[in-house]
Amino acid sequence: MMKNLPMGLLSGMKIEVLDENTCKVVLKDRFWIHNPFGSVFWAVMGMAAELSTGALLYAWTSGSNVRFILVKVEAEYLKKVRGKSFYFCPAGQEVLKSIESLENPGDIQSVVLPVTTYDHHEQVVAKFLFTWSLKKPVHN
Repeated sequence: MMKNLPMGLLSGMKIEVLDENTCKVVLKDRFWIHNPFGSVFWAVMGMAAELSTGALLYAWTSGSNVRFILVKVEAEYLKKVRGKSFYFCPAGQEVLKSIESLENPGDIQSVVLPVTTYDHHEQVVAKFLFTWSLKKPVHN
């Protein structure tokens, strides 16, 4: 985390679950991630949500020549986050299908990955959609 995502480390996030289907990121409650209204900054929440999708992509593309980049983010904030929060992306199989559709060098595929955010009371506090562009490069 320190090398690739130092702000993630400073903000107190960590990957709690990562398997072929899901990724769950936990964001600890730290006073420096709060806004003046006492809730977690929207940008910190977005960073944790993005990590839950990016980790799935990284896991599925590791060892392959598939490249990916984030191209669109949509967010809906439903409730203030106070305390620990959890970012859950259940779309690992969608990632796999998108990667498998890249047959030839130069092929590009988009995949939209949802993230649901829960607070420590298990209430939904935010929803995200991350659109990633995947590409099989012409040259490695």
